[in-house]
Amino acid sequence: MRKIGIIGLGHIGRLLAHDLVVTNKADQLVLIDQDDDLAVGLKTDLENAQTALNTRTKILLQDYAALKNADILVTAFGDSSLLEKQQMAELTRNGKAVREIAPQVKQSGFDGIVLNISDPNEAITAYLQQQLALPTKQVIGIGTTIDTARMRQAVAKTAELSSQNVSGFVYGQHNGEKVFAWSTVTVNGQDLDKSINGHHLDQNQLRINADLDNWYTFKGLGYNASAVVTWILQMISTILGNGELSTSVAIYQPQYSGYVSFPTLLNRNGQGHPLLLNLYPVEEAAVKTAANAIQQQLTILQQGGKTND
Repeated sequence: MRKIGIIGLGHIGRLLAHDLVVTNKADQLVLIDQDDDLAVGLKTDLENAQTALNTRTKILLQDYAALKNADILVTAFGDSSLLEKQQMAELTRNGKAVREIAPQVKQSGFDGIVLNISDPNEAITAYLQQQLALPTKQVIGIGTTIDTARMRQAVAKTAELSSQNVSGFVYGQHNGEKVFAWSTVTVNGQDLDKSINGHHLDQNQLRINADLDNWYTFKGLGYNASAVVTWILQMISTILGNGELSTSVAIYQPQYSGYVSFPTLLNRNGQGHPLLLNLYPVEEAAVKTAANAIQQQLTILQQGGKTND
């Protein structure tokens, strides 16, 4: 039986629940939110949708105990409107949310895979792992997955090719110390310093274009949802199946003594083998800087959200 839990029914949580139901990816879906009326309304809406599709996902509401034998728990709490003030504005709020939900998740006996969407992603993922006391390989954040996709799309648009022709990763920290690892990027197997499809690809402009995609989305919608949900669905399919998915996610990396976004193979056990690619020295230093920034945020969370200001 495929059982998935979602904590947090904002834009992303609702869209994810909808897609899981209409694609019949879950036999049971556990929905949890601080707003009871929202949870009830979403369940009713999803059940009405099932009548048109003849899907049979059983939807359970506000029941932490039902997470006991869930395969996957997606944490999607947060308030993206806070990002209008500053990048890390959700840190204290979401840290408090972790402290509220973790004891109830632990009490349920949940022992599956956690996929965290909440921001700041790497720090909140690390804090979730500590509070849930699950093995690090079972607690993963979406990290720089979307940043990597935007980078590849920026390269592809400039080279007038499909993004499927582009490989490479963004490391570090989503919404923070992002590291565009150009040493890992190839187009049809060629390095970026070569002429690609008759185009010279300027790395600085590519980064600007990739960041603009995020700006346009947030300016127009106030949040990112479709891309996040699409990638989370791929991760869910990978975990529930027998395949592997390579992407840059927030994982525990011993060489940095903490969580950081790093290209990794995901599989049915959660985190598989990291992809140990050769980075330029400046890129390696930048990843260490990101890891240090994440550790500082984790320290704030461990202190209960208090800062020295």
